[in-house]
Amino acid sequence: MSPTSHSRFAVRGVTLPALAGLLAVAAARLLTLPESLWEWDEILFLQGVEAFDPLRHHPHPPGYPLFIGLGKAFAFVVGNPFWGLVALSVAASLAGYAALVSAFRRLGGLAGSPGAEGLAVGGALLFHLSPTLLIYGPLALSDVPAALFLSLFLAAAARLPGNGAPAAALAAGAFAAAAVGCRPQLAVSVLPALAITLWLAGSWRRRAALLGAFTVVCLLWFVPLLLAVGGPDGLVRFLTKQAGAVAQWDTTVPRAGQSAVAIATRFLAHPWGQKWTALPVLALAAAGLGVLAWRRAQWKVLLPFALLIAIELGFCLGIMNPRDAVRYAIPSLLGVAFAAAVGLDALARRARVPAAAWGALAALATGFWLYAAPLLEPRSGSPSPPVQAADWVRTHLPRSTVLLVEKDYAAHAAYLLPRFTRFPYEEGMQRFANRPEKPLFIFGETALPGATTFLWPPSDTYGKLTRDLYRVTSLSPIPVEQRYEAVRGLHAYEPRPGGAGFRWLAEDAAFRVFPRPPRTRSVAVTLGLPAEVLVAAVSVQLTVAGSPATTVEVPRGEARRIVLALPAAEAVEIAVQSAQSFVPVEAGIGGDPRRIAVQLHAVELLGP
Repeated sequence: MSPTSHSRFAVRGVTLPALAGLLAVAAARLLTLPESLWEWDEILFLQGVEAFDPLRHHPHPPGYPLFIGLGKAFAFVVGNPFWGLVALSVAASLAGYAALVSAFRRLGGLAGSPGAEGLAVGGALLFHLSPTLLIYGPLALSDVPAALFLSLFLAAAARLPGNGAPAAALAAGAFAAAAVGCRPQLAVSVLPALAITLWLAGSWRRRAALLGAFTVVCLLWFVPLLLAVGGPDGLVRFLTKQAGAVAQWDTTVPRAGQSAVAIATRFLAHPWGQKWTALPVLALAAAGLGVLAWRRAQWKVLLPFALLIAIELGFCLGIMNPRDAVRYAIPSLLGVAFAAAVGLDALARRARVPAAAWGALAALATGFWLYAAPLLEPRSGSPSPPVQAADWVRTHLPRSTVLLVEKDYAAHAAYLLPRFTRFPYEEGMQRFANRPEKPLFIFGETALPGATTFLWPPSDTYGKLTRDLYRVTSLSPIPVEQRYEAVRGLHAYEPRPGGAGFRWLAEDAAFRVFPRPPRTRSVAVTLGLPAEVLVAAVSVQLTVAGSPATTVEVPRGEARRIVLALPAAEAVEIAVQSAQSFVPVEAGIGGDPRRIAVQLHAVELLGP
């Protein structure tokens, strides 16, 4: 992007391309405002704005104290916590774009040099109009405010080498602390980048200013967090518990069975959409890295930025949950966008067709928009499926209804339906298996006969740019005939979108049913074995009220429905004893460490 002069269009440093880019980002955010909350984390942030209590996951660890403080201020002005957080993200997008243009001017070459403006604007637009930012830019999440402070930090740090003013040192320290305050996870990459910036600051006066500003801003958000978790001991317990959760649920379980290529694709390619947009961006970024490697005069200015992005990428690729890759990758997208802009600028210069760079940028932005549109349109035109489902519950179900909430919907149910009785599926089935007077509904992805379902259209976009949750939400009634009580060996309920869920059984499992003679004479038990397991079949013996009833083979990839006669009793125990079992993580077919045998798909009492 090499226009020879934008200075004649500049008014107090604001150039026509920069202003046009700002308007494009503003239009993208305002045209894609969400109709309602959607993601789990949005609810936890809303609860944190209403009452900051990290120990109750309001919000979740590590607490996001500065983001919550800013959210409270915006909520006060707007008059609503949700719209306050949305307004904060939109404002952060616009300010972040301006800060990124300023940062990229310096990082791409001497400010004011030919091509610097086009490169800076192009890089900022690639980031803020990427599919990832189109999806997450206007949401009630901490990612975009944190990216704003990262951009401001980079803009200030790029001014320090040489004879940078003390004001730049103050700004670099303050904005680095603010980025960590919004998303404390960023400390892993921000602190090393800050250390390099401190070394590059040159004079002890500037270093003292940088450290002083960093310390003051850190105290502004750290002290409220410290008080909220009960002091230093509480903070240690709080962060230790979070570290353990990250190790298990971000690193170990989700990555089991996934290749390094698949994980890299999730973090590097999916944030840029399909192959026809992602490959050009990554190819341009590779070309840009080659160009930057030859610009030795810029290495010193680029060091903090390069270190920050390298650590972010390494942290994502080595530790973070691939399911959340697109959001986790947002800080690293700053580096990819900048390198791609450098590559595009270099190619335009080499071809001596500066306008081609703007055409390529416009084509990419159009491709990003078209790819994100299948998700953006329903999200802007209707409430999210969980919100629609919650509205239906309030208007169609009696207050005596008990909701069995799937684990991914726990936050939605608690926030949207506080007056309804709610239990996790397993606990609710235990409590109400023999309570026919209580209406029982599953709130989640399960869709049983008679379910009321709310959904957004399926798309490749949803699968690549989200965790693939909350697109479909159902309210499924559980008739009395399909209720049972776990006795032993039944693992947690696992939903299957659009159908009935299942529970894995241990080798020795049992459950209890409650017949109602003379209407109930038998029970149908459906057992299954998924196709991906390594055993060809599992031999299962079923026992009714202590007496052997039958033995069946459950083949891999199939299900078996077994009808068992029931004795005349108020409660009957049915045991399921399997001859074969396996541990998925040991068999290399996932991260599940449990020893399991077959799946329990359904239990149904039958009449005469």
